[in-house]
Amino acid sequence: MTAEVQPVPFNPTKIVASTSEGRGSESQWFDSERFLDPAFNAEQYVADLRRYVPLETLSSELDAYLSVLKNRLLEVINEHYADFVSLSSRLVNVDSDVQRMQRPLMEIKEKLLAVRNNVSGALQSLQDGLKRRQDIAAVRALLEVMQDTAHVMAKVEKLLSEISSLEKGGKQQRPDSASSSPLESRVRVFERLASEVARLNFYAARGKDLPFVQQLEPRMRAGAAKLQQLLSEGLAQALQEGNAPARLHCLQAFAAIGDASDAEEIFRSTVAGPLVSRCISASRDKSPGPSASSSSSSNYPQVMQALADAIEGEVGGIINDTNKSHVGLHIFDFLGNAVLAEADAQLASAMPGAFSVGVPERFVGNYIASQSFVGRLEAMCGDARALGAFRGSAAYQSWQGRWKLSVYYGLCFQNVASALENSLSAAELSAAAANDANPLGLSLQPFIALHRGMQRCLAKEVWVQPLAGSFLRLALQLLARFQTWLLDGLAARSAALSAPAAESGNADKAVSAWAAGAKAEQLCSVRADAEKIIDWLNSDYTQHTERLLAFTSQEALASVQEALHGAGFALSEAADHVISSLVAELVQQCSQVLRQLQGIMVTYRMTSKPKPTKASHYVNGILKDLNTLLATDAAGSLSSDARRTIAQEVVAGVTKQYVTQVRDQLQAMRTAELSLQKVRKGRAAEASADGAKPLSAVDKVNAQLHLDAQEYAMHISKLGIEPKEVPAYLELWDLVAPAE
Repeated sequence: MTAEVQPVPFNPTKIVASTSEGRGSESQWFDSERFLDPAFNAEQYVADLRRYVPLETLSSELDAYLSVLKNRLLEVINEHYADFVSLSSRLVNVDSDVQRMQRPLMEIKEKLLAVRNNVSGALQSLQDGLKRRQDIAAVRALLEVMQDTAHVMAKVEKLLSEISSLEKGGKQQRPDSASSSPLESRVRVFERLASEVARLNFYAARGKDLPFVQQLEPRMRAGAAKLQQLLSEGLAQALQEGNAPARLHCLQAFAAIGDASDAEEIFRSTVAGPLVSRCISASRDKSPGPSASSSSSSNYPQVMQALADAIEGEVGGIINDTNKSHVGLHIFDFLGNAVLAEADAQLASAMPGAFSVGVPERFVGNYIASQSFVGRLEAMCGDARALGAFRGSAAYQSWQGRWKLSVYYGLCFQNVASALENSLSAAELSAAAANDANPLGLSLQPFIALHRGMQRCLAKEVWVQPLAGSFLRLALQLLARFQTWLLDGLAARSAALSAPAAESGNADKAVSAWAAGAKAEQLCSVRADAEKIIDWLNSDYTQHTERLLAFTSQEALASVQEALHGAGFALSEAADHVISSLVAELVQQCSQVLRQLQGIMVTYRMTSKPKPTKASHYVNGILKDLNTLLATDAAGSLSSDARRTIAQEVVAGVTKQYVTQVRDQLQAMRTAELSLQKVRKGRAAEASADGAKPLSAVDKVNAQLHLDAQEYAMHISKLGIEPKEVPAYLELWDLVAPAE
């Protein structure tokens, strides 16, 4: 074999480079290296160059470059042409070598194909054998099902025949039951028969498509019906006689065939029905007279108590048996499907009025008694599964559905809300009646109505646990309605006080009735009652709510607390508006006295009255209305902080008015004094030459105002307020104090 030919690698870069070198550098803008870029784009290249190179120049340059490139390509071909011509002589014997290498490979391929065919044949044989085995197993299984079905059917018929002979013979006893009662012996056979019937049903379900099994179906149905009859009679007799072993065997037989509903119905008619009827009749006997009629509901709680006691005493044993996990009786729900169902049916028929919401107090008492009864039944459930089955029963849903809680809440809402609304719609603020229950010592009827309504929401005779959220929402709605009533009245009162006299008639139509006629003492009572309500809400009421909601989670309880505190804070803000309204009214009243300042100015300007030596008489009346209000019993019921706030804000407001009027009057007098001085300039010069300059009217007025300010400070101090703590008074002092 000749030596392997090494091909000469072709590098286009060398061609391009050599052509570039051959062309020289006539055109600096022409770069042939860009043609070697893998991302080269001819259109983009032309678009870039045409901005500063004419297309004709570019075309000629490209043509020249193409010519050089072709020449160089010919040189490269000629350089390697001799090697290309001698290539055929160097590839001699290549075909023979290829054939020599293929021969052993073809032999190996033929062997592998033969082995694969053998394996495929063996695999097919195995699969065919496996399929035949599966078919045989299926046929054998069907045959076993048919044999087992026939065998069990024969055992069932044999046991039925044995039971029939026992019933006819009466005196015959089985050897293994010599020490047992006849009923117990019979129900043991029933239990055996039930287990065989359960097996028969299992085999019948497996071979339901077999003609043989289909032919046995009439016999199977007859056997099952006979077993059902025997078990029903046996369970009823065991329940009537109180035979616990026989009862247990019957229940296990019912459980074996999966027939819980028939056993529950027998228990309902045999035990639950007479028990409920007996308790209802006993309650009627204890209530002679008209109330003993079937429509009476006054003794419903007593019936519930007696019924719960009777169930625990007479049915507790059976329930305990079904709660035991090792006996397989968990499929029964005697409490829900028998006891509660019978109680629901008989009570609805005997005491229909017990579920009526016409008398809310009685309705609540009956509802609480019914839930207590249901709670005692739930306590008899052995585990969570039994409890879930009890609560999921149709009787439980029917029992709870008889109590129309939504209708009851609607009546409560109407009664509570209407009582508060009637009190808030009164034309004036009525004082609390002497005979009203008033544990908080409230002064006004609207606050008593609010307190009574909120108490009503949590009252024992009203509160129903499933409606906890609704009653709490109602309490918050009462607070919100009261807050709106308070704010609307105060806003209307403020608007009426600030309206011009010409518009007073129209303003009176818009103002709330209670706000229009409320006096300052009544506003104090409003503030005092609001403080009492807020304190009660944040303490006793919240604690009472927490006790009622002890069954809820901590997150829900925290949300309720936050809502109550938020409502209390909103009412507190509304109560602050009462103070603001009261202060504005007092400031307006006290400021009326300051009109007498103008008389002082006129007196000193028009007369030659000497320099004053004592304060004006009007000063004693500036804060008279404030002092009068603070001396009333209504103001005395306010907290010390509220009283101090009223005094401070009224003093601050009146003093601002005082400063404004003093500044205006002094400014007017000084302006007039300057005008007079210009007219009397010569006369004033002669007077100053003769003797001392006399006091001007402005100086006398300023001296009078200084004395008045000192007197006013004394009245402020009597209110427990330091004059220097009142910024407006310091401004007043700066206006009237002498220079020295």
